[in-house]
Amino acid sequence: MRASSFRSSALPRLALLVGSILAVPACESAPKPPEPGAAATAASVAEAPAEPPKPKGMPELLVDSMGPYLGGQRVDLAQKEGPEKLAKAIRALPIEGKPVTLIADKKAKPSAVAAVVTELGAAGAPQVIIKTDGRDDLPKEITVVPEGRVSKPPACAVSTMVMKDLATAIWPFGGGMGKRQRKGLAGPDLSNTGEQLTKDIAACSASVAFFSADDEVPWEMAHNLAGTVIASDAKKKLSTLVLLRAAPVAGRPVQLGGG
Repeated sequence: MRASSFRSSALPRLALLVGSILAVPACESAPKPPEPGAAATAASVAEAPAEPPKPKGMPELLVDSMGPYLGGQRVDLAQKEGPEKLAKAIRALPIEGKPVTLIADKKAKPSAVAAVVTELGAAGAPQVIIKTDGRDDLPKEITVVPEGRVSKPPACAVSTMVMKDLATAIWPFGGGMGKRQRKGLAGPDLSNTGEQLTKDIAACSASVAFFSADDEVPWEMAHNLAGTVIASDAKKKLSTLVLLRAAPVAGRPVQLGGG
């Protein structure tokens, strides 16, 4: 009886001992859960937006009635983030210090065209070649210099713009008495405007001229005015034609930098 009772009492103890021995490696082989910090870091790296790669070649740059359309990317300048989005899109272009071609639709807003030209200059473009299907008797392609690349022009330099009522104004860059030409039958009177421009360009030693247009006027009118400036330069003394970033006030000193 003693031997059997000993065996019966020892068996449960032996079973417990074997179970504890087998349980140890099972616990040691269980994988450790990942640290919360490592998982969060991996997720943040995966979600971080990558900078868009620069295109190998210059894409088509367009400004139409809806605004800038650069390499397939539409920019709405009316939105709060519009100007920054425009600057970012232009910084991604392979400008490399070379002139850039811009297609401007006849119905585009002058302010939108000027905004693109300004940002192209800030990104390194020394000149912008603007192509617009304007009048047949005027250049359909004009080369402008971004405003930011011009400083301290002579006060007598010619400044001209198309007004809201389609009249034109011509006055010195430094401000002063200007000349106004009423609108013609189908737009600005560019014939009389051209005659006055010829006189004013010849009377100043400046090799730079400035042009702009009220934003209620379609870009075509501003483009035709720029072409008139070029055609009116009888002695071909102008080497720099500047599209102003913001429409100035006729007769007042022109403020570079959009001020």
